[in-house]
Amino acid sequence: MKKRVLFLFFLSGLVPWAMRLPGVMGADLPVRVVNRTGYAVVKLYIAPTSRPAWGGNLLGSGILPDTESIQISLPPLSSGERFFDVMAVDTDGDRYLQSGVDLSKDPTILLTFRDFLEPSKEGWGWEEYFEGYGDEIATDTKQK
Repeated sequence: MKKRVLFLFFLSGLVPWAMRLPGVMGADLPVRVVNRTGYAVVKLYIAPTSRPAWGGNLLGSGILPDTESIQISLPPLSSGERFFDVMAVDTDGDRYLQSGVDLSKDPTILLTFRDFLEPSKEGWGWEEYFEGYGDEIATDTKQK
């Protein structure tokens, strides 16, 4: 009987601890985003790879200057969601994309110029490239 009571006592302390783990059982997932693109980032989108749309701009009206970082919290994950797509837009309207980022292994996203999307290679046209981008990205389907 004592062993059962001790075991239940142990479990009662373990469950709240496990719920605080990043991305587990409804806990937010803290992520650090580091900007090394050479340009200030004005829009940032992070969405599970399994989802078709980007969602809202995580910077709001803020800016992530080059060489700086920001800590954000992603909403709780659904079971099986582990890979994320990341898109950033700089002050010139240029896009940077990373696909299939596993944030469970390393919750840091390093944005560099290597992530730059050239319009002609990614299925979106030069007209969009020169017009800039509005918040329509939030409801657009992801284009890779």
